[in-house]
Amino acid sequence: MKYISCVNTAKLIRAVLKESFNGVKFSVTSSQYAGGASITIKYVDGPTSKQVESVVKIFEGSYFDGMQDYKGQNYANLNGEEVKFGADFVFVNRSVSNIFLLGVVCDVQNQYQLDNEVTIYVSQYDQAASISKVGDNADSLQRGFSPYDIQRLIYTKVSETSLCVTGQSKTVSSVYSMGDDGYGYGCVGKLAA
Repeated sequence: MKYISCVNTAKLIRAVLKESFNGVKFSVTSSQYAGGASITIKYVDGPTSKQVESVVKIFEGSYFDGMQDYKGQNYANLNGEEVKFGADFVFVNRSVSNIFLLGVVCDVQNQYQLDNEVTIYVSQYDQAASISKVGDNADSLQRGFSPYDIQRLIYTKVSETSLCVTGQSKTVSSVYSMGDDGYGYGCVGKLAA
């Protein structure tokens, strides 16, 4: 079995992201520490987190079973060769811009006929936008929409709204899962090559 380091796994992930979401800028960083290694992907707007996870989770070399407090191994095949990816986990962090969030807020307010004041905070650090406050509104409350409910509706719509489609990736097409070590809850064990 060939071992692919965390740094080289990050290079593969960069290629997959470029092929799958052409034009979207991603930050892909690898971290190695005493207990293992991980890769973190950060980006603004673009595809949903689920879209990105659908093409990068195959590169996770491990899984975690919280029921047993156990970190197990995943196995993969790359270009016909059995491999072990060096990154235990791949994390996806999507931020949204002020323009995107404002558009979603307007969509939700129009869809549910809401008149609540929504205050958006924009981070000076990375320009990521988030909701800092949803004001009370007697009409909305009477119809069953608390400020918390409205904020939840907005963030749900944000998480489901993609600004691009997933393209075909030659790199991800060359990788497939060979299963896992079979010890964790819901595991399948290693599949024959």
